[in-house]
Amino acid sequence: MTESERTLAGLVGLNLLVFGAWQVPRWTPFMVRWFMHHPGAGSFGSITLVTSCFSHKEGLHLACNMVGLWSFGGLMHDYLGREQFLALYLSTGVGANMISHTLSLAFRRSRALLPSLGASGAIYGLLSGTAYLEPQASVSLIFLPFIPIKLGYALPAMMGFDVAGILLKWKMFDHYAHLAGASIGLGYLAYGQQHLWQPLVRNIHEIRTKQTSH
Repeated sequence: MTESERTLAGLVGLNLLVFGAWQVPRWTPFMVRWFMHHPGAGSFGSITLVTSCFSHKEGLHLACNMVGLWSFGGLMHDYLGREQFLALYLSTGVGANMISHTLSLAFRRSRALLPSLGASGAIYGLLSGTAYLEPQASVSLIFLPFIPIKLGYALPAMMGFDVAGILLKWKMFDHYAHLAGASIGLGYLAYGQQHLWQPLVRNIHEIRTKQTSH
């Protein structure tokens, strides 16, 4: 396996382990407490912002996200490297959760305030990043499985679908998290590597050099 395949296999395996734990009825209270994020329970900043990104209760939800992870993760991993890829994956998942919960609280009168779980925000970040790097690559959308569409067109279509979901108050998906994840992915690919990651790595090297010299 390549380095990117090993990384992706590790992430898929972690998601599968958490999914398996959800299937044990006596563990449900533990899973609800530690692997779902409850925006109305004063839990902002808690570990559940991270753990919920690896948590799926339904098999179809897990399958869709893991197919997306394997499909779009390889190119992003090869472009960014393992450390930066994992940092982006986790940051996008947590960031999408935080934005979704904040907007859910702000608009709770028009949208049900529900706990969240799943890797959709992070997957949308990988999808948008891949579309930024390879807009001419083709993908088949879930609701149009037999028609390949270029990513440069598919991403706006999917984001438009989520905007419609917000306006029409659809409850099947967390549309806020999808839009937030896609926006974070695009923003990072456009500006993050130069203005966030490279300065961070440079500062770490400078700190290590100073410690070594002393």
